[in-house]
Amino acid sequence: MRKSTKILIGILIILIIALVAYITYIWAEDTLETANEVQNEIQNETDMENTTNTTKDIEENKINTENTTSTVVGKEEKESSQQSGTENPEKKAIELAKKEWGETSDSYNFVVEAVEGNVYHVAVISNTITISYMEVNIETGEVIEK
Repeated sequence: MRKSTKILIGILIILIIALVAYITYIWAEDTLETANEVQNEIQNETDMENTTNTTKDIEENKINTENTTSTVVGKEEKESSQQSGTENPEKKAIELAKKEWGETSDSYNFVVEAVEGNVYHVAVISNTITISYMEVNIETGEVIEK
């Protein structure tokens, strides 16, 4: 074999090795990019689930807080009610509003938002959204839905 043929064969081998290395590099880059996309999709789904769970937890905490604030009666208030022999007027207004609302009142939260003399403005809340207002006159027992 001549010297020039050996040189051409050597150059061809080097070119083939370079071509195989370049194809392997491109294939590995595409595989890595696909893996990153899949990982990002999984991360996004996880983030969405966490956000949804966090939102649900916040809503549940709001409902629990509203339930707590509407039913908590201080020691002094209880003693005052017992001494005077009368019921807490806010509690009475809420009870009248629940009675007017009907059988499904356990599914809703009732909160006194404002007081004008003997008229209590009670908000009816479902899933942290106020869906109705009721004006309750605790003296006459009259309840008007607004």
